[in-house]
Amino acid sequence: MSGDERGAGEFELLVREQESVTSVDDVLRRSDGCSVETIMDVLGHRRRRYVLYHLREHDTAVAESLADHIAERERDGSTVTPDPARRERLRTELLHTHLPKLDDAGAITFERTGEFVEYDASETLELFVELAARAEE
Repeated sequence: MSGDERGAGEFELLVREQESVTSVDDVLRRSDGCSVETIMDVLGHRRRRYVLYHLREHDTAVAESLADHIAERERDGSTVTPDPARRERLRTELLHTHLPKLDDAGAITFERTGEFVEYDASETLELFVELAARAEE
């Protein structure tokens, strides 16, 4: 079985587990406003995926804690702690690039003044976030 076939099979199983939906077509026909372009854009950058994975578990966060989480995740087993300047660059990148993009896509609600972030993915996007999370485990 090729990787594509295995991935499609895993997606079908995930969809059935989530809502007893029987096909990918059923998911893509939903009218929750989540297009294929949105899904690809949201999941196309690892840091946006890491934000969504974290928020799926915790529902809310502030940008600074998300930057800390991403910095730790990107250490990938390294014993070197990311320096404060790197964490600040990550926070700035989140505030000016990734969080606004996720907010525009409807995946999160981002309160810019308090740097508060809340998970708000549609059902369709949630299925793809779950699939991506499983693939990266």
